[in-house]
Amino acid sequence: MFPNFHYTTELHINADAEAVYAAIADFNSYSQWNPWLIQASGVCAEGELVDVTVRLGRRVMSVQHKVLETVPGRVLRWCDLGWFTKAAYGERCRTIEPQATGGVRYRNELPVTGPLAWLAHLFTGRALQQGMQAENEALKRFVESGGSTPEA
Repeated sequence: MFPNFHYTTELHINADAEAVYAAIADFNSYSQWNPWLIQASGVCAEGELVDVTVRLGRRVMSVQHKVLETVPGRVLRWCDLGWFTKAAYGERCRTIEPQATGGVRYRNELPVTGPLAWLAHLFTGRALQQGMQAENEALKRFVESGGSTPEA
């Protein structure tokens, strides 16, 4: 059995589930707000392919993803389709849970499995965790500001 690694970040967003989902499902707007997935293009529908440019620390790389599950207002799940997926497979799931007190709990999970998951963890684990956290915080700012980015 190979060791697996599981990266998780979560936070509270003062917005409704539909607004949060609309932001993460609009791949073409990622360049406006997302510091980790700095560019994306594609359609948010199960089975669709999405081209993503990701910032991992100081490196920038392009990777294709496949949308696996969409539940509007609740779940967006996709997987990497890069050359490395046979050795270290990642499947990211973002969940949105409305809270009785208002807003949502937003959870971003990325399990990495496979015979070289340990190597991916060694070389990119910290950048993955930091990227996910930066994305969460940027999403929170973006959605709570009504879907606009601050002027530079």
